[in-house]
Amino acid sequence: MSRPIYKISSIARPLEPKYPTNLAVLILLPIAGLIVGAAAWEFRDASMLEAAATGGEGALVAFIAWALGRELDPDRNEAAFIGMALAVAVVAIGWSPAVWSLALALMATRIVNRTVGQPAKASDLVLVLGLAAAAVFRDGVWLMGAVFALAVIFDVMLDRTRVLSLIFAFLGVGLSVFVLVERGGEPMALIEAGLAAVEIEWMITTGIVAAIYALMLLSLPPVESVGDATEAPLDRIRIRAGGLITLLAVFASLAEGQDALLASLPIWAVIAGAIQARAMPKATGRAS
Repeated sequence: MSRPIYKISSIARPLEPKYPTNLAVLILLPIAGLIVGAAAWEFRDASMLEAAATGGEGALVAFIAWALGRELDPDRNEAAFIGMALAVAVVAIGWSPAVWSLALALMATRIVNRTVGQPAKASDLVLVLGLAAAAVFRDGVWLMGAVFALAVIFDVMLDRTRVLSLIFAFLGVGLSVFVLVERGGEPMALIEAGLAAVEIEWMITTGIVAAIYALMLLSLPPVESVGDATEAPLDRIRIRAGGLITLLAVFASLAEGQDALLASLPIWAVIAGAIQARAMPKATGRAS
């Protein structure tokens, strides 16, 4: 269905209460915020203002996690809600989330999988480039610029009419290169140092989750859902490629060490939700 927003953006997917799943999210978001804020107040001695801010962050993470879950498996609403619940649990426990990286994973994935049904507009690419810059400089994950660049490259590989978008891929790589030069210009040394700082239990756990998710992407069946704006069937190859971008986003954080891994747990939560939903019997009706 055509909506005015699609004239402005090809990666925006607004919440519409007329859809039951969207209405459920609108109801759950303040609950998620209250849970996270109450946990900060009760268990971490946060002040009222700090608890409110933490609750707001929790609600934001819940929304982005749900939205990312929709992208990873458009045919299963369960994936989005399971990932949302796990992400809220992660924030409630007290791990500070890398919100910019989570938002980048969402929007970069949308560039590739085209769940709206249209190619990303130049304004969309500018927005996601900005998210990549925030992930690089605010979250401190220098490889996120390259993740954004790969999303653009994947999109162009699947649609050669979009070759001019490679300008944005170049800019994304430039973000990562800038930080790389500041850190000494040795990419493999930086990655090895980051991985060496990750606790072995976390390395094994994330490795298992990543391997299972990669197998899930390879075995992904034909997609039944259609584009929001075009109502044309979604492309299974694009959905797979979008999932790969999300996986690369968590690998980028993993290469920064233990703290960055813990900050990226909301993205891992969404991936785990997609795996769990795929193992469940499929519900009737397509995602909205």
